[in-house]
Amino acid sequence: MGSVFVSQPDRTIKGFMGKEYSVPFYLQFVPGYCVDVVHSETSTRFNTEKSINSIIAIPHISDKLYKKRASAGEDSRYFPLFRTFNDVPTKGDPVLLCTIGKINYYLGPLNTINNSPTWNDDPSFSEEFMVNNEDIIDVNSRGKKGESLNFVKTNHSRMQKRFNSTLELGSAINETNGDTILEGRHGNSLRIGSAGAKPYIFISNKRDSENSFESLGDGSIISITSDSNLAQHFPVHTDNLTKENKFGFQLSSDSVENNTYPIGNIYSDLNNGVDSQEGIHGYNKNQMLFHSGRITLNSKLDDIFVSSIKDIHIGAGRHISIGAYESLNILSSNVNIGNSTRASEMQSMVLGDTLKEVLTEMLSLFTKIKIVTASGPMGIQTDPAFAAVVQPVIDSITSKIEEITSIYHKIESNQ
Repeated sequence: MGSVFVSQPDRTIKGFMGKEYSVPFYLQFVPGYCVDVVHSETSTRFNTEKSINSIIAIPHISDKLYKKRASAGEDSRYFPLFRTFNDVPTKGDPVLLCTIGKINYYLGPLNTINNSPTWNDDPSFSEEFMVNNEDIIDVNSRGKKGESLNFVKTNHSRMQKRFNSTLELGSAINETNGDTILEGRHGNSLRIGSAGAKPYIFISNKRDSENSFESLGDGSIISITSDSNLAQHFPVHTDNLTKENKFGFQLSSDSVENNTYPIGNIYSDLNNGVDSQEGIHGYNKNQMLFHSGRITLNSKLDDIFVSSIKDIHIGAGRHISIGAYESLNILSSNVNIGNSTRASEMQSMVLGDTLKEVLTEMLSLFTKIKIVTASGPMGIQTDPAFAAVVQPVIDSITSKIEEITSIYHKIESNQ
């Protein structure tokens, strides 16, 4: 059982004839440690679906006989206290145990003097007394403490929030308001907070162990901000691969060396020569950033809609491929293929069906040509010798005209 009545020798009251009695008091939450965990149906202590996320735990304070880890049974099973939010411990984690309505519950893992998001040692731990050699199963230090040998201990820093003078206002130096932070054990986090009264949300995964705040150097990050540009929210970050310090946010395609078609140039051209750095990176209103090694959008049953009240810019450091099983439709009043900044050098597309009509009409003129002969004017078809030479050529050209246009790809008419 978790909750227990205990007494202390120095806490007494006087009873009949002045005799002192210890006063029992109720401990609702008792410190303990996790012996085993049920993560799935393959876990050793799994019995039914109801046991998922339950733990086997031993309290440090109890009115029952002391149990060793190996002898802890069903009466030592504890369930998460909260219904939907579970921070499931691992073996050896310190926890708080309680009993409410004859049901054992746990809270934890507890944060101790280590103040580490990954692992905290149990300050109340005492090594089990070994009666004989059969009790000695794990001889290393982690085994003796009942810790999981599969658990990977890292040195990830506790998340911080630094005062950012470019985002927050106020006369007090290095003072800021706290955020609501949910930290994982190995460098992932969810931060719901604000700079002053300007709210933001950051979801980060695979943060470097030495970093105590989110950055563009994280494995993946999603930022939702309401004020200030991305460079102000992410002023500097360390590249996970090169370990070099990099400043601000940059579009990946524009960072490719010798890229002659950066998005910044296209953006500037479409917006009357505006500074691309200011236009792209200086935006300081509500915006979202998805930043990762790979991003995949996949709709299983229905459509994907990408819409913008202004422009949509797509850039790639190598190739862009678009595939459609039935049709690819590009609808616009103006379609440019190539560098539109050199407008004077660009040429118009040809309408295939109209070109066929013009070429066919031009070719028909040959059949109407009259040649002056001794017998009088004669057409090509009238002169057998001339027809034998020219007519096959005309027929060949006519068949090739029919093959000029594609039966698969179409462009819009001028009308």
